[in-house]
Amino acid sequence: MKAISIKTCLLVTTVFTGVAMIAPASAQTTTDTPTAQNEGTTAPIAPATSNTPDADTGGDIVVTGSRIASPNLTSASPITVVNSQEIRLQGATRVEDVLNSLPQTFASQSSSVSNGSNGTATANLRNLGDQRTLVLVNGRRLMPGDPNSTSSAADLNVIPSTLIKRVDVLTGGASSVYGSDAVGGVVNFVLDTDFTGVSVDANYGFYNHNNNNQRLQNLVRSSGYDAPSGFTNDGKQFDVNLKIGGGTEDGRGHVVGYLGYRKIDAITQGSRDYSSCGLNAGAAGSSEYVCGGSATAFPANFSLVDAVFNGTATGLPQQYTLNGAGALVPGRTLYNANPLNYYQRPDTRYTAGFFAHYDVSEGFKPYAEFMFMDDRSVAQIAPSGNFSNTQVLNCNNPYLSPLQQTTFCRATNLVRDGNGAPVFLTNPDGSTYNQAQVLIGRRNVEGGGRQSDQTHTSYRFVAGARGDVAAGVSYDVYGQYGTTKYNQIYRNEFSVSRTQRALDAITDTRAGSATLGQIVCRSVVDGTDPNCVPLNIFGSAAITPEALNYVQVAGFMQGQTKEKIVSGSVTFRGSEYGITSPWASEGIALNVGGEYREESLELEVDTAFATGDLAGQGGPTLPVAGQYNVKEIFAEIQVPLVSDRPFFHELTVNGGYRYSDYNTSGGVHSYKGEVTWAPVRDLTLRGGYNRAVRAPNVQELFRAQSVQIDGATDPCAGATPTATQAQCVNLGVPANLYGLIANNPSEQYNGLVGGNPNLRPETADTFTAGVILQPRFLPGFNLTVDAFSIKVKDIIGIIGADTILNQCVQTANPQFCGLINRDAAGTLWQTPQGFVVDTNLNAGSIKTRGIDVNAGYVVRTASAGSFAANFTGTYVDEFTRDKAGARFDCAGLYGAQCGYPQSKWRHQVRLTWDGPDGIGISGRWRYLSATEFERTSSDSDLAAGFFPLDARVPSQNYFDLALTARVQDGFTFRLGANNILDREPPVLSATASPIGSFGNGNTYPGIYEANGRYIFVGLTVDM
Repeated sequence: MKAISIKTCLLVTTVFTGVAMIAPASAQTTTDTPTAQNEGTTAPIAPATSNTPDADTGGDIVVTGSRIASPNLTSASPITVVNSQEIRLQGATRVEDVLNSLPQTFASQSSSVSNGSNGTATANLRNLGDQRTLVLVNGRRLMPGDPNSTSSAADLNVIPSTLIKRVDVLTGGASSVYGSDAVGGVVNFVLDTDFTGVSVDANYGFYNHNNNNQRLQNLVRSSGYDAPSGFTNDGKQFDVNLKIGGGTEDGRGHVVGYLGYRKIDAITQGSRDYSSCGLNAGAAGSSEYVCGGSATAFPANFSLVDAVFNGTATGLPQQYTLNGAGALVPGRTLYNANPLNYYQRPDTRYTAGFFAHYDVSEGFKPYAEFMFMDDRSVAQIAPSGNFSNTQVLNCNNPYLSPLQQTTFCRATNLVRDGNGAPVFLTNPDGSTYNQAQVLIGRRNVEGGGRQSDQTHTSYRFVAGARGDVAAGVSYDVYGQYGTTKYNQIYRNEFSVSRTQRALDAITDTRAGSATLGQIVCRSVVDGTDPNCVPLNIFGSAAITPEALNYVQVAGFMQGQTKEKIVSGSVTFRGSEYGITSPWASEGIALNVGGEYREESLELEVDTAFATGDLAGQGGPTLPVAGQYNVKEIFAEIQVPLVSDRPFFHELTVNGGYRYSDYNTSGGVHSYKGEVTWAPVRDLTLRGGYNRAVRAPNVQELFRAQSVQIDGATDPCAGATPTATQAQCVNLGVPANLYGLIANNPSEQYNGLVGGNPNLRPETADTFTAGVILQPRFLPGFNLTVDAFSIKVKDIIGIIGADTILNQCVQTANPQFCGLINRDAAGTLWQTPQGFVVDTNLNAGSIKTRGIDVNAGYVVRTASAGSFAANFTGTYVDEFTRDKAGARFDCAGLYGAQCGYPQSKWRHQVRLTWDGPDGIGISGRWRYLSATEFERTSSDSDLAAGFFPLDARVPSQNYFDLALTARVQDGFTFRLGANNILDREPPVLSATASPIGSFGNGNTYPGIYEANGRYIFVGLTVDM
């Protein structure tokens, strides 16, 4: 490849610096690696995933999980490596899609999350949560990504995919090396900071799906909803990236710069037949789902609260709705909330940055890094409305029909004072009126879907120096600053306060008034709100544009996260001074250092968010501000004991220790011990123990408490509760309300959630043991098998509303039952007064145990080209949760308590052939074993009634195919399809795939392919 001069590099740097400076103005307002060959598309074929970094580098190598460079590529901890070729073969425009296809990783925040999305992309290793996965860039932390997220996890959107050389996925704890958060493991993005040349890479893709599920189409249409049929092409994705790199003429310096642009279109659930209505369990004895929906509907639903009056059941209907003619009738209308929900969020992203270094001398080698990202994503869900936010209705409302007035204002349903007498209020003209207790569920079908328009703008700066201060003594010191600025505009919401005023309509009787005899808001007459427009939702007609403009509002919030790091370490190599085991050729190595880290977060919200005035938010979103700092010292030692001796080709032990002093929670210790033994060159045995820690983040410590959606069940709701009357009394239900409590058709129930400043750090113990086989008689082949066991104690988080309810049912323990608060109607969802207390605490543990298998084989021939095969698989034998006395194993299960499906066995296999003429073909097989609904478990903490169709998700197989062609030097084309057979996702009811477990559109789209076949084309031009 043609060399690039320093003059060109200076020009490129100037351009990139200018881009970085102007990017914020145009944005939405709302360890360097060793020198290696250019890893482009013309490089020799290699396994797309493996268990070691590329072995084409010279000199010592820093392996993820250690700060000590070593000539040996073998890591004592299990590592799965994904290279840049795999990203291109998947046609991926999102890094998280590549990670989530690995058996060790699970989706958390991804493009498929709509309800509950914070607009970021995160990594979740071992299903332990994205807050327990540490993300690194060249061995250094990536800053927190979202100030409105409870996990404060790093946003993978910052990563420049065009510079990715490889991604190292390290299993288990690594806190002694990298600090807090490395509990489930580490994802280290190793970027090609030594790239030389100019490269442009473009990728275009879209989803193609044939809606031909006649069963579900008939089900949807029989409910009166529209169902799509035939082929659809949507969800277009376009990604283009430029990278330029070159060195100084004296070979002592190098700079790499990059620019990127990505545009992704939305996919709605209404475009797929299996998600075009929300599925609920059918009636008892039924063998088919039914289209469920929300009780906030059009026409409106009305819930009364006089099921019991003076301690006696009235037997009166409590649920009323409007028929097609707008007349009041008993019953309930359901609204299909699915069609407008996004399966794939639209997204626009810009990235830019550079990596530079210049070796002034052997003792002083300064380096600098800059990364910029601006990402805008919109999450859309069903329209807002009056979600029973208003609880009283004036009986002299002129919009009420005679029947409505008689029904709503019957004597048993009137608002009464503390003595039980009806309350009389005074009209502006001096007359009196009563109020009725009426909860209204009316959907804002006129205003469109609720849209959370979120923008994240991130900056990351690193400046440091490394060098040798003496023979065998080197240092590395750097400062790092990272920040993410966040803006959200939440559109198309209903204002609760305005809705209440608009419903409080009267006839204007003021003499001389311009609106004399007309229906107006009471607040217009008394002057408290002269802009109010009365709202008529008591018929089948649409509300007027004027009323919509009055009650529909937007919410605004903004915030930022900041991370400051100062770190330095010194590495000593004993071999330079003869400090070597008498049986080893390599000397003892020691790394010692210290680090200071400070993290801060602030989130500011407008009055509408803070007061809970936005009807569809489930409760107020309160401001947050806080910070913590930690001072750390660390050390790592590597001791080669024996090498190149009979039965001891290599025997090396490694140990590490870190002391961390947090200003919020005090001091904690993390440490590790590892051993690697290769009796012969072909066979290596390894094992290790790691103690990891995770300190509570700012949101977990300081987030204000508020009522939000938190659960998916209420065992006492509905005409036939699943809990007995005695159990429901323990659950806060008066005996005379048993069987009279309204259920929520959307399966969404309230919890009081928030922070706790008294939280302690989590601790985790990780044990690994494995074998590496690289037989000389089979060149190009490698196999690793590693067992792992991770137990996290003093878990920071919530117990879970569903777990609390279930434990109260099972044990009647006041510790759980005392957390349940029901509203006046006995529900946990109709008003903010009904909720389960579920704030953060240190409680319980998580333990996961299993086996990872990685294998790769490469054969190169002169005449037939190259063939590569790789395999990576994970078996999960145990995934046990212990939540305040409730202990259950979630391996192979899914649901509200276990979360998204965790197959006991997951694997992917890729076969690739690269012909001598530049034509290549690659196929991949992804497999997920069958999983079962948690309620089918024999564990009493999980077992409950379930619908037969929810009981089991069969094994899933996905097949991908990619073709590559090098038409001439420097030009490589790609064409491919993922999920080439257009396999539909497994469908489940809302109970079995709740939003809180990242269920969406009747399935788990972060785990299963929900959008159909993905077709892509790509072009790379290397110059």
